[in-house]
Order: sequence, then C-alpha cells, then structure tokens
Amino acid sequence: MIKKEFLFNTDFKTKEELFKTATNYLVANGYVSPEFEAALNTREKDFPTGLPTVPPVAIPHTDGTFVKNDTILCIVNQHEVAFNEMGGDEEDIVLPKVFFMLVLGEGATHLAQLQNLIEKIQGGELVEKSLAAKSLEEFETVVNTHL
Repeated sequence: MIKKEFLFNTDFKTKEELFKTATNYLVANGYVSPEFEAALNTREKDFPTGLPTVPPVAIPHTDGTFVKNDTILCIVNQHEVAFNEMGGDEEDIVLPKVFFMLVLGEGATHLAQLQNLIEKIQGGELVEKSLAAKSLEEFETVVNTHL
C-alpha cells in the first residue's frame, strides 16, 4: 500500500503555484528532490493531466527520476485551478478543485497506480466526497476508504 499525504483547504490560484507548494511539502517530507517541480511543469505542458470528469480532477505526475519515496499527495483546494485536458487540444480546459499527485519512482508501480486512480475517479464517489469533506480528517477518511 502506498502512503498517502494530504493538503486540505489550500488556496492555489494556478497550477504552477500548486506544483511549487506541493514540491516544497514533498521535499520537506523526504519524498522528492527540488527538481521535481520543474519536471512536473514540463510534463504537464507536454502531457496535460486534467480529467473532464464530473466533478473534474487533475492527476499531475512525472517520471520517477526525482522521487526518493513513493506517495500519493491528495489535495482539496478552495478554488478551481485551470488544467489542460488529458488527451485534449490546447484550448480544452478543465477546472478541478481536487488533485491526486502521483509521486512514484518505479514505472510499473506508476502505471498500476495511475490505472487504479483513474478507475476510482470514474466511480464518482472519491472526488465528490473529497469535495464534500469539511475537515482534513474527513478528507483523509474519504481517500482511505475510496482509493
């Protein structure tokens, strides 16, 4: 089981701000090296991770080069943050408030976790109940129950 970390009720306005704060958190907790932020930005530009689900969600990730320890960083933000749609055109934007950042060093684990996460997101309850959570503890319970 991959350890999950949580940021709740954050105040990000842009994906760059989200990536910077998330990377700082992950560096401080021994999960990644500082280069992770630039890798996330590059990967997101080339291969967007916004999913047009209802409600929308984004699953930012990059290869494991800068990962020291595996985790999934689960985030509920106060505001929608514009992300380009996965597999969409440049003008296809989704506006999620929920993010699941995959921080995984091993390629096979990464692919398996990505597939599992997308399945759980498509099920609907994970994102809806994450948005409905009123506290960090409630958000952690939702994620640990549904992911």
